Amino acid sequence: MKRKLLLFFIALIVIVVFVFGVSAIVQDWSWDDAQMKQIESVLDEVSATRLNSGESDVDFGDSSQINVLLLGLDARQEDEDPHCDAIHMFTLDLVDWDMVITTVPRGTYAYIPRQLEETEYYLANACSYEGLEYGIDQIEKVVGVQADYVATVNFSQTLGILRLFDLPTTETLQWLRHRQSYQIGEPQRAHNQAVFIKDMIVDHLHKFESGFTLPMQYLLYSFVDTDMDFAVVRALLEGYIDASIDENPDNIKLVMRPYYETVDYHYDPETVEGQIEDWVDFLRPYLSSEDLSELSLDEIQGSIIAYLSDSLTSGESVEHIIEGKLWLQIEDGDTREELHYLAVEVYVGQLEGPDAIIDTLSLYILEKEALELDDWAQRGKELLVNMVE
Repeated sequence: MKRKLLLFFIALIVIVVFVFGVSAIVQDWSWDDAQMKQIESVLDEVSATRLNSGESDVDFGDSSQINVLLLGLDARQEDEDPHCDAIHMFTLDLVDWDMVITTVPRGTYAYIPRQLEETEYYLANACSYEGLEYGIDQIEKVVGVQADYVATVNFSQTLGILRLFDLPTTETLQWLRHRQSYQIGEPQRAHNQAVFIKDMIVDHLHKFESGFTLPMQYLLYSFVDTDMDFAVVRALLEGYIDASIDENPDNIKLVMRPYYETVDYHYDPETVEGQIEDWVDFLRPYLSSEDLSELSLDEIQGSIIAYLSDSLTSGESVEHIIEGKLWLQIEDGDTREELHYLAVEVYVGQLEGPDAIIDTLSLYILEKEALELDDWAQRGKELLVNMVE
């Protein structure tokens, strides 16, 4: 009886965390007259931040626009200094409700203070060798505007996002990362990513009006590391939905800096597997084993599972696993959920203080409930009971 009562209070805690941790941050507005107030608030906040920013050779741009830099970080397992593998600056106009996506190829030249080989002075390495902040400064110089917000996703987080949209994970990521069969290589790959992003907006924005509930939206938000509040994300999302930008794709313009002549290739989940097989067959005679791994998907997955299993039973800190969401690299759903639960179980055992434990487990439970994984949500509740007893 006592345990059932405790479970009831745990469920209540989870509801409270959700209501005040997610819903309350967007409850100050509803999307009519308050829409403009919220957008004005966003622009005022951005304006104040710009005024208080340090000196820079690069401007922020128009006062009706905000700039969001999206970086795909090439980080797996224990990588601490990832490369900036994908670079896209979104300039969002909050008056006309259009957007410009400015893409920078990762191989673009960048000054790096340390002594390197001549071929290593490029933007991806600026992030890795000199740190993310330095890399962002170099990117802003190429794009020509400063970022108001920065959002980063690593290898694992990208797989999680693709899975939420019911896209094939490994094949989609291979398509987005492929460059060898293009004559101009990296610039075409970078443009492919921008086309993919635009297509995702056009094809999937409507889901946020119905299929993607608030918990699912917050789950998607949690898969991105950003300094942008969820309330700001929601305001921007609602603004573009209201403007029907998905029905006006010409209002999403793609720009590349420096300029390269590229072709618009559109990703097709129905044909991507065959396309990748054709690429591999074509490239096999020309590439070394370092460029074209002959490991099977099962072998790669086995290596990742072994790494996670060893790390979670080593007695060492698992914070890097939690922060990197490394379990999202596992394709098999049952194995992925087992390792996620084990990672959370070990992690909360390493935390100090009930608040951190409750926050971690509440978010875990909310994620599983949003994904309708009720058994795992229940296990999370029971773990929370055991931790607070």
